[in-house]
Amino acid sequence: MVSFKAFDSFLNLPRSVDKLIGNDYFWNLNLLIDLETSKSIGGDTGWEIKSICMFDKKELVGFIPMFIKHHSYGEYVFDWSWAEAHQRLGLSYFPKLFIGIPFSPVNANKFIVKKADYVKLAIQYIEKLMVNENLSSIHYVFSRYDDELNHLFKNRGWANRKTIQYVWDNDSYSNFDDFLKILKSEKRKKIKQDRKKVASENVSFKTFTGKDINEDLISFFYKCYSMTYYQHGSPPYINKSFFDSYFINNSERVIIFVAYKDQQPVACSFSLQANNILYGRYWGAVQFIPSLHFELSYYKGIQYCIDNKLDRFYAGIQGEHKLSRGFNPEFSDSFHFVKHPQFKAAVHDFVEREADLNELYKKELEQRSSIKY
Repeated sequence: MVSFKAFDSFLNLPRSVDKLIGNDYFWNLNLLIDLETSKSIGGDTGWEIKSICMFDKKELVGFIPMFIKHHSYGEYVFDWSWAEAHQRLGLSYFPKLFIGIPFSPVNANKFIVKKADYVKLAIQYIEKLMVNENLSSIHYVFSRYDDELNHLFKNRGWANRKTIQYVWDNDSYSNFDDFLKILKSEKRKKIKQDRKKVASENVSFKTFTGKDINEDLISFFYKCYSMTYYQHGSPPYINKSFFDSYFINNSERVIIFVAYKDQQPVACSFSLQANNILYGRYWGAVQFIPSLHFELSYYKGIQYCIDNKLDRFYAGIQGEHKLSRGFNPEFSDSFHFVKHPQFKAAVHDFVEREADLNELYKKELEQRSSIKY
């Protein structure tokens, strides 16, 4: 007999959830717990925790991280126009149900189940939960590639939205120059110019991971992270105490590249590594240096993947400039289930038209690829 239980705190979950998630994803239970205890989610943040555990008799067989959202910040699959359309007709778009990892535009599985047979039952339960909680919609973002879950969503009438992200693949390069050889000459020259600009400023770099990560480093990282948000006119999403805890207790997953000028740290970037993949997350600087962003956010990550034989490097969504730095465009899928019949039809029509446009856009990007074929 399969049953479900909703939890309003990650702290109250069965500890067996941690074992169920495992180490294959960029996210783990520690990440969710630290986001909650740091008050980056939960409380009055607009991220109301509503995660579910699935049991077969008394055995834990599934876990899905979910939230009742009262805004659309920190999701990176943008639906503000859908909210505005609801409002124009006097309907409430918020609250809605969000299935994903906060502040993380990274493709990964969020339906963690022991058997594929449980997935359809979980989807049916979540659709009923939407009705019972009087929510407008459900949003499953940044699905894993070619996942069977994707087909189940489509078969149940969820709208499939496609966005573009940029990925670097390691073709067993022996060093950075070996990677540069596969690029078109003008792109290769551009990268060399970027790195030359940084070198002319007498900037040096150091990579931190594991036990090398300490409180001073975390404080400097957070200063850089916060400045990036403030420069764009908004406060940072994540509170410092999250990084204080997560960086120390999960240090084997954390990679921090730091730039120094005159022996003083001036900028840094942070990535996560898991399952032989590097996930670029945040960057920031306390001093402007030309092309330093490209060095810390892209080239240092590529170098790290080559040196450590990692397969892929995700540089995040948006930013055509990544194309000329050796990254290739890929589709990222999200799935959306809207309750109101009129809006459900409108959303399906919208994502189909958007997908056609993005298909053309992706082909255009591929034609402009920096890689020689």
